Amino acid sequence: MPALRGGSKGDMYIQVSVETPVNLNKKQKELLKQFDSLGTKSTNPQSDGFFSKVKDIWEDLKD
Repeated sequence: MPALRGGSKGDMYIQVSVETPVNLNKKQKELLKQFDSLGTKSTNPQSDGFFSKVKDIWEDLKD
């Protein structure tokens, strides 16, 4: 992310809070099951592993 009033880029640290429902009634559970059945498995793609990223960097450096 570009720095404010600067041309350089730096790290961005974020914090994510996720709340998981604990007590659901019967209707809520049924709706969640319906929602789950509509989704596809591709909504959560796996990211590349460490060695794959290193390989990509190495390939870029060789060019």
